[in-house]
Amino acid sequence: MTKNFFTIAKQDEIEIIINRSRFIGRAFPILDEEDALLHIEEINEKYPDATHHCYAYVLGRGSTVQRFDDDGEPGGTAGMPILQVILQQGVEDVLVVVTRYFGGIKLGAGGLVRAYSKSAAEVIQKSGKKEMALSNRGSISVDYGLWGTLEYFLRQNGIAILDIDYQENVSVKVMTQMEWDNFSNMITEVTNGKCECKFLDQVYHSWPKSE
Repeated sequence: MTKNFFTIAKQDEIEIIINRSRFIGRAFPILDEEDALLHIEEINEKYPDATHHCYAYVLGRGSTVQRFDDDGEPGGTAGMPILQVILQQGVEDVLVVVTRYFGGIKLGAGGLVRAYSKSAAEVIQKSGKKEMALSNRGSISVDYGLWGTLEYFLRQNGIAILDIDYQENVSVKVMTQMEWDNFSNMITEVTNGKCECKFLDQVYHSWPKSE
């Protein structure tokens, strides 16, 4: 499995006017196809008077799922150019929808390809990129007397603290880029073996860039 991939940093929107036609590009980070289709449906409902809502989305490591729709534009002039831009930008788990309000001047096939490509490229650039790394998630349980030492170690070593539960012991959920066995051994050493360290699963997580 690919351990890292890039997606867009945030949902965003751009607008450009080309020969009186108004193109509104929107980019969304998505989790699955259902997520993509919900966004597309929302845009259709929000802007029912638009001439076209053309889109493309890419999902999965290695871009295993690729879908596009010209929504009434001439075949190959809208959805496919948007898809090509997404692939060229190297982002995954992304939906781009370009809404067009026709301005009365026909752009021709080449003009449409350029307009939809430009809209897609600009909104992806505005959304920014972030790297997602396959990371290990787990839980640690320690008594209150060791929590200060453990918390200091976690924060000093860039471990993501997801949740802290103060009950009989302190139970903390964490995320790390370290191999779990190595991480668990370090936690055992820091707490002198007075801890319970459990691996939960692997998930993708965006880590801040080190200075």
